[in-house]
Amino acid sequence: MPEDFFWVAVRTGFTCNSCRFLAPLDGLDVDGAVECAQCGLRQRFDVPLWSNALKFAHGVADLAGPHPEGRAPHPSVWVGTENPYKAVGDTKTMEEASDGMLQIAAGPGHPVCHKCALPLAAALGPQGVVTTQCSKCGERATWQLPPEAANLHEALVGVVSDENRSDRPRVLASMEAGATSLKCPGCGAPLKVQGEDGVQTCPYCSVSAIVPWRRIVRMRNEVPAPEVWWLLMRGPSLKRLTLEAPGAASATTMSAKKLIRRTDGPSDISNDAGVHEAPIPPGPNWPQILFTVVAGLIALAIGYLVTGR
Repeated sequence: MPEDFFWVAVRTGFTCNSCRFLAPLDGLDVDGAVECAQCGLRQRFDVPLWSNALKFAHGVADLAGPHPEGRAPHPSVWVGTENPYKAVGDTKTMEEASDGMLQIAAGPGHPVCHKCALPLAAALGPQGVVTTQCSKCGERATWQLPPEAANLHEALVGVVSDENRSDRPRVLASMEAGATSLKCPGCGAPLKVQGEDGVQTCPYCSVSAIVPWRRIVRMRNEVPAPEVWWLLMRGPSLKRLTLEAPGAASATTMSAKKLIRRTDGPSDISNDAGVHEAPIPPGPNWPQILFTVVAGLIALAIGYLVTGR
């Protein structure tokens, strides 16, 4: 990945209109409809809600600790004092936000293999395609960023989630007598889920298909919980740019090495980082000038008395 690209780990959920359960979202769903993992209701989802959530996630991962200024500190502007996310990655795992309908938790992270729990080698291709491979089990996968996502957040360039995997067909799901049944997308035969793997192989035609995790949980009558998935972002976040903007209350000019914090008047030093200089008042310092003149005259008088001249 280019140096200016970085991953964001997220967990997301929405409040179901029927059962009011916080239903998990296992990816960037932008087709305008979502399914509750608790009651199974397919309902409308306002896609523009993703915009603020993505900006929030971008800001959290960009400004997360353990460094008080986040991942890429500015060479001459200190924002560590006002950074609202500096505890993330240090004493907190994720920061959470909600707008009533969509809830999100975000923090720094990197895609991992579901089987081996090891970091995946990832490469970004054209048109938002990400390819990954596990160094232990060797499994390869391809993930597609939806074209509609370009209008949600311009810094979003990739995604790794169950919802956005594109190298396998998805199982066909239907409701029969109040229960969810799965069918093979290749031959249409009933598909029985074996184990916890999100990719299942049909015993009749050998087609491998993706089974969303929320469907596996529902079929087991378990309480669904949000899973972690990942976003690939590019460049500084809007939150960082706001903090570093000239004239912003949070921006404090510092030396290139950030060792001396300069002030133009009285201020509360409190616990801010850096070695503080004393404030320098504007204009001539008349008390200092008068003191210098008087001290000089006294020194001349003493010299005259000592030398007798």
